[in-house]
Amino acid sequence: MPLVLALDLGSTQLKVSLVAQNGTVVSSAIEGYETYAPHAQYLEQDPESWKRALKSALSRALEAADPHDIACVGFSGHMSGTVLLDEHGNVLYRCIMLSDSRSDYECHLISELCGERIRAVTGNPVINAFTLPKLVWLKRNEPELWRKVRWIISPKDYIRYLLTGVITTEYTDAFNTLMLDGNTRKWDDEIINAAGIDRSLLPEVLAPSDIIGRISDKAASEYKLPACIPVVSGAADMAAAAVGMNLFNYGTDALTLGTCATFLSFVPGIMSDGYGSITYHLHALPGSFYALGSHFNGGLAVNWISRMLSSSGNLDYNEMDKLAEEAISVAPGSDGVLAIPFLAGSGSPYFSSSDRFCLSGASAATGRGTLFKSMLEGIAMNLKQTLMLYDRMHNAEDRKVLLGGGGVKVAGWPEVIADVFQRDVLVVRNSDASTLGAAIIAGSSVGLFDDIASVSSKFINLEREIKPDKSKGQLYAVLFEKFLKLYEAMRSVLIESS
Repeated sequence: MPLVLALDLGSTQLKVSLVAQNGTVVSSAIEGYETYAPHAQYLEQDPESWKRALKSALSRALEAADPHDIACVGFSGHMSGTVLLDEHGNVLYRCIMLSDSRSDYECHLISELCGERIRAVTGNPVINAFTLPKLVWLKRNEPELWRKVRWIISPKDYIRYLLTGVITTEYTDAFNTLMLDGNTRKWDDEIINAAGIDRSLLPEVLAPSDIIGRISDKAASEYKLPACIPVVSGAADMAAAAVGMNLFNYGTDALTLGTCATFLSFVPGIMSDGYGSITYHLHALPGSFYALGSHFNGGLAVNWISRMLSSSGNLDYNEMDKLAEEAISVAPGSDGVLAIPFLAGSGSPYFSSSDRFCLSGASAATGRGTLFKSMLEGIAMNLKQTLMLYDRMHNAEDRKVLLGGGGVKVAGWPEVIADVFQRDVLVVRNSDASTLGAAIIAGSSVGLFDDIASVSSKFINLEREIKPDKSKGQLYAVLFEKFLKLYEAMRSVLIESS
C-alpha cells in the first residue's frame, strides 16, 4: 500500500504522518520542542531541536508502517522564520520566529528604503511578521556571524535539507521573506539590493510540487528510511493548510484555531483592500493567492486563561475541558465582562507589538466560567474584524466559514464564533490541515493522487455544520462595538504611559 510521508514543522511541535491514497492517516507521531524568549520581544527556536524531534517522531510513526511503502515525502512548516547556514550546512543562529518583534527599527528602515516596491510586488507592508526585517536585524546586530552566512532558508527547508542534502526553497515560503515578486515568482533584485542582502545567499526558488531530490544515503542511515524516495518541495504551513482545507474558490474562507488563529480567504491576486490589516500570500495552487488574517492570540490566549484559572497554576487540558463546560452555561456577553485578548501584541488588523490584554466589567462575583467565556468571545470579536474586511473585499456577506485546528475541540468555542460572526460554520474533522495539505501536494506530484484541488475536495471531512443563533446576533453586534471602543481606550492608556 503506497503511503505519503508528510512532515509538518509546526510552531510548537513536529508532526509526522503516513497518509494512504484514500486520505486515511495510517500512522502519526508528534514531538515538541522549546521556544526561547531570552529578552522582551524575542522568540527563538533551536533548529537542532527540530532535528531531534524529527528523529524521534519519525521513528515512532514508522513502528506502525513499512518504510518501503513510502512513495514520496512532503513538507509544511511555520512561516517567516530565519535559518542561517554556513558553507558546511551548519546552523549559525537560532531561528527567529514569526511572532518575534525585535525588528521594529528595521521595519522602519526597510520601509524608507524600498517599502513602495515591496507593496507593489507583494501587496504587504513591512512588519515584524515577515523575514526580511529579521535578516536586516541580524546583519546589523551580529556582523561577525553574518559574515559566515552562506545560505538563508526557511524552517521546513532545513528539515528537507537534512533528508536530502539539497538546499532550495519554494515560492510560498520565499514570498514571506518580502524579497519575492508575487507575479514572477522570482527574487526581486531591487528589494534585495536596497535592503543590503547578498543575492548569492538566497537559494533557488522552485514550485511546491517540484521534486527536489531523494532521500540521501546519509539520511537513510540516520533516519531508517529507504534511500532514493522522491522528496517534494512542500509549502509554508498556511499554504499547505489552504490545500488541506479545500480553499480553492474565490470568496471561500477558512479559519484555523491553533496557537495563533489564522483566517484565510482565497483571492484572485494581490488586492488593494486590507493593506496593513491583513497580508497576502502565494497559494500552492499555481497562479493563486490567499489573504491571511493573523491573530496571534488564538489558542495562546485560551491556554493562558486556562492556566490562570487552573487550581494548579499549570496548563491542564482536563481542567480546560471543565472550564469550557462551565462557560457553556454562561449567557452570551459574559455578564458584561469583556476581554481584549492581546497577550502577545496584536495581529490583524492592528499589528501592534505594544498592544496588551485588557479585561473590563469583572467584579468579585465573576466566576471562572464567565472569565473563560469572555476570552472566547474576545477572540471571536477580533476575528470578526477580519471577517468584515473579507466581506468588503468579496462584496458578499453570506459566505460560510470552514473551521479547523485544535481549538475546535474546546467545547462551545465554535458556537461562539458562529454566533459572533452570524455565519454558518462548517467544522472540519481533520484538524491538521497543514499536514494533510503537505501530503496532498507531495502525493499529487508523484502521481499517487489526482490534482490537488480535486483530491482536497475528496479528503476534506466535515464533522458538522453550526447555524448561528439569530437571537444572539443583536447582542453580539452591540458587544462588538463595545469591544472596538475598549480597544481604543486601552491604546490611549498605553500611548500615554509609554
